[in-house]
Amino acid sequence: MTRSTSKAQRLCAAALIAGASSLLLAEPALASANIEGLLQNVVDMLTGNTARLLAVLAVVVVGILWMFGLFDLRRAAIVVLGIIVVFGAAEIVNLITGGA
Repeated sequence: MTRSTSKAQRLCAAALIAGASSLLLAEPALASANIEGLLQNVVDMLTGNTARLLAVLAVVVVGILWMFGLFDLRRAAIVVLGIIVVFGAAEIVNLITGGA
C-alpha cells in the first residue's frame, strides 16, 4: 500500500521547513540588544510615516462613508479620536510624567 501526498501537503511541508529553518538560523541584531531600543522601534513603527499615511487614508475612507450615509458621525469621531490618541501618545505621557 503506497501513501500518496497531495501537492498542497508537500508545499505546506516545504513552507514549514523553510519557516523553521529561517527561525533557527536567524541571528539576533546587535543594534537592538536592549529592550529600550526594541520598544523605541515599535513606537517609531506606530507613529512613523507609513502609519501617518494609513491614518490619512482611514480618515478619507471614513469621511466618504459618512458622506454617503454608510457610517454614522459617532463612529467617525471615535476613529478620529483614536488616531489623535495614537499620534499624541508621546505628548500625553510627557504631560502625565512631567518629562521634557
